[in-house]
Amino acid sequence: MNTPNIDISIVIVNYKVKEYIANLLNSIYKAQKQFKLQIIVIDNNSEDDSISYLRQKYPDVTYIENKENVGFGKANNQGFNIATGTYTLIINPDTLVSEDTLEEMVRHMQSNPQCGACGCKILNPDGTFAPESKRSVPKITTALAKVLGLNILFPKHKMLGSYYMGWVGENETAEIPVLSGSFMFWRTSVLKELGGFDERFFMYGEDIDLCYRIQQTDFHISYVPTTSIIHYKGESSRKGDLRYVKIFNKALYQFFEKHHSSNYSRIFKGFIFTAITIRAIAALIANNVRLIGFVATDLILLNISVLLGFIIRFQFSMEVLTNVQSLKYLWINALASVLYVAIGSAMDLFKSKKSSISNQLKAVLGSYLAVAVITFFARDLAFTRLGLVYGLIIATVLMVGLRLIQINISKSETKVTGRLKRSRLLLVGNYSDAVPLKQQIYAHPNWNYEIVGLIGIDEQHEEQDGLLPQLIDYVRAYKVDQVFFLLKSISYKSMLEQLSYLQNERVIVKLIPDSMDFILGKSNVEYLEKIPLIDVGLEYSKGINRWMKRIIECSIAIAFLLISAPVVLPSLLFTRASKARINEVKLYQPFIKHKWKNRFLLMWNVLIGNIQIVGAPLTNQKKSKLQYKPGITGLRQINESRLSNDSDAQNYELYYLQNYSIWMDLDIVMKSMINRYSLLENLQNQSKD
Repeated sequence: MNTPNIDISIVIVNYKVKEYIANLLNSIYKAQKQFKLQIIVIDNNSEDDSISYLRQKYPDVTYIENKENVGFGKANNQGFNIATGTYTLIINPDTLVSEDTLEEMVRHMQSNPQCGACGCKILNPDGTFAPESKRSVPKITTALAKVLGLNILFPKHKMLGSYYMGWVGENETAEIPVLSGSFMFWRTSVLKELGGFDERFFMYGEDIDLCYRIQQTDFHISYVPTTSIIHYKGESSRKGDLRYVKIFNKALYQFFEKHHSSNYSRIFKGFIFTAITIRAIAALIANNVRLIGFVATDLILLNISVLLGFIIRFQFSMEVLTNVQSLKYLWINALASVLYVAIGSAMDLFKSKKSSISNQLKAVLGSYLAVAVITFFARDLAFTRLGLVYGLIIATVLMVGLRLIQINISKSETKVTGRLKRSRLLLVGNYSDAVPLKQQIYAHPNWNYEIVGLIGIDEQHEEQDGLLPQLIDYVRAYKVDQVFFLLKSISYKSMLEQLSYLQNERVIVKLIPDSMDFILGKSNVEYLEKIPLIDVGLEYSKGINRWMKRIIECSIAIAFLLISAPVVLPSLLFTRASKARINEVKLYQPFIKHKWKNRFLLMWNVLIGNIQIVGAPLTNQKKSKLQYKPGITGLRQINESRLSNDSDAQNYELYYLQNYSIWMDLDIVMKSMINRYSLLENLQNQSKD
């Protein structure tokens, strides 16, 4: 018997998504209103501190800790067994409910006594409608249309588009056959009568099976679009993963086998199985097409660079490529390609779509050097060495250039190194919350956000219509890349409404929960806490890094001195201007008036080792507490306007030392030029003060 004290039992299965489930619980408590809730969280052996993390924040929740991942259906059944509410909500951890969601579900149930379960409108993180909000039971025609992708081509067709019931409007209340397992609001008595999920389904398909079984009773299922939730989709399982594709398509076949096997011949079942298998392979390829394209593009550019290197080596003669005898050059191309893939794989270059540019440079350099070494043993290929040098230069320019373009046109990319322009960020929330948040964001040296504005909310009028009428205008006017909603100062309902308006604006939407300790994105969590100030394992201190830094900076200094000497040296000989001593460097005053002579002196000091091109602040007023040489520019210097205190400044310097690489130095120099950072202008301004 249900305990009358509990109105709604809420069952949540967690697997390595503690931040998402914390955000969900916040939204549930805001939606609680007059209802008495029983919240049950089942952890499927996350092997992290999920339960301790959640228990500290939400001690009133009932927790079940499994010693292994028992699957979605079985874990939910553990929750059903102790559920005592009149209603039971099955909800995914990577979701977010509106303030009126529970109220709307209960109201519908009370008005429709024959409704055994209902669901609401589900939105994707970008505000678009998720078609799985309403589905039909897979039949032969439905399954074939789904696995062959015909439902996408003909979404409103009564037969081909029946999987997502495309003819039912997203804002139209209707009886439907199947709910999404991410949100299922049940009468507890009906759920227990059906025996919960079939535990033979490990993950996926169990929601279809359970909804199919309710069709055998006097109850029906309703789609109620008067309220909505956000579903981040698959944060517990990556959809590009082979395991996901296998489990999902196995579940579809299991359902067909369980409910339709007696009605169809073995030949037809074999055809269905073959179609599902083909669909699984196609889905795997489609989900990884960007990664496949990334590898293919690299190999194309690598081979083009090899060929161009040979053309330059032989004085731009195309005969080297058209002569039949020259087919032996293809061995160089094949060898370089194999070596690049091997070295890149060893460095995990191809495991992520957001791979490191420095790793790419290392893979290119390593593959060319390996080919060059091999040519010392293969005498027939010895003539290719100079061509390889040219090819290496071309490959570096082409491959790094393309990667820089990709990084800088992406709205979601927030990495520091390689992104020459910052992601333009708009905050939505109360001023009292946004001001400290801005300081926290800028205190992170590994984030590349530029806050272009804040839409403040009047707490006294938060629920009025037209809460944020200027949001889209701001997004368009300031060319905003990302919007952060501060959930501490904006209702979930209002935020969800705004998402529907933003869905066509191509902006990335992220949420900052009430706790204000992390930023929740579609597929990542960014913590607002600062990096620890621990001087251990500094990459900058490694001998090879300092040696390479010295060689490159001296090379740049020598080149600059040689080019500028004919013009600058004569003026240096006849200048009588006074000098000011800045640390170990003497510069002419006024600094800007003598900028070319001062630049010459700065580079001379780089060459003799007094300063570096990239290093600590040079001026006495900004002297670094960390022990490394001052520089003409640096990570701290180009971000000085973003820093609110000395602690933040030290964070930037420590980040540079901990994560140092030659590529980071080059990145800082490029940003200094693009953002027109000038040490001499800063010195001039300080002298006026």
